[in-house]
Amino acid sequence: MTYISPAEEVAAGLWTLFAGTTVFLGLRIYCKFVRRAGLWYDDQTLILSWLVLMSTDILISIEFATGYVTGHWDDRMHILINTSSCGTLVGQALSKIALGITLLRMADRKQAAILWFCVGSMNVYMLVKVFFQWAKYCGKDDYQNWYRLQGPCVGYVFEERLKVGGNIYNIVMDFVFAMFPWWITWKLDMRRIEKIALCGAMSLGMLVAVSSAVRTAWVSRPIMHVHDEHYIWRNGMSNIWFSAEVAFTIIVQCIPILRPFLREIRTTITSKHLSEDAKASTWTQSSDPEVIALSDIPETRKESVSSIVITEPVVPEDWRISGSDVLSPHSVSWVEFDDEHEEKGLRPPPRRS
Repeated sequence: MTYISPAEEVAAGLWTLFAGTTVFLGLRIYCKFVRRAGLWYDDQTLILSWLVLMSTDILISIEFATGYVTGHWDDRMHILINTSSCGTLVGQALSKIALGITLLRMADRKQAAILWFCVGSMNVYMLVKVFFQWAKYCGKDDYQNWYRLQGPCVGYVFEERLKVGGNIYNIVMDFVFAMFPWWITWKLDMRRIEKIALCGAMSLGMLVAVSSAVRTAWVSRPIMHVHDEHYIWRNGMSNIWFSAEVAFTIIVQCIPILRPFLREIRTTITSKHLSEDAKASTWTQSSDPEVIALSDIPETRKESVSSIVITEPVVPEDWRISGSDVLSPHSVSWVEFDDEHEEKGLRPPPRRS
């Protein structure tokens, strides 16, 4: 039987998700260094989950490039498939553990106890599922290979139910972690709008929970085990769904940390607009013919007192000073009059009755 190959779709989906995860995680680390906050345990756990995601995507790409689509799998292919499946399990657990560590920084004692239970139970579930991935299945000849764990076998039906239970438990943990910020921050002394914004940003994991629920329902369909021409195609799409859960869990934890980066972008854009407005205003003033620049106005030179010409004032023909004294403009110059009477001091004329 010739299977329909989803190699191109799988490569596009996996590496697009990984590229988006890399961008957001890089911005998170950049903001941490800008604020000089350093990397804490949740950042280190996110980086580790990102490395696991990258390794898993590489393994899946190798699978599709080296014979996965043919359906004839040798031991090497089975080992690659099991290893990539374990990488997905570890990536899911680590990405959610990172969110739990972030919430522990804000939780009180009661809340911390619940978070520790969630983190611990996810780790136990992850280890059990990894163990079953390599275990022998009772009554299944195809699962008795040399690379599987030697020892007692595991019931195949029990293992399938455990996988479904693990997927459901991951969905429950996504909802729990998405609702925890509301419980933690609602009693803080903050404005209501700030609480809603903070809780909304930290509760983006609700999208991951919805995505995980859709993926679990899609993968659990009976048609997934039907070996028709779309069998490999459906398995390839399931790889994208599992990778998307890890990628989205990392991304939603990076978004609330990007406030300094967004503030820096807003400041840069505002400064650019102000600079452009200032240049436009300067160009408008310089191009307006009615506007005269101060530099174009010539400076007027102050003339010295000696260059001032004192003209003879115009006085009446008869200027009565006191009594019968009459000053004629032709009898004495105005300057001489000032010099003569400066010491005597002139008094105002008597009031006329």
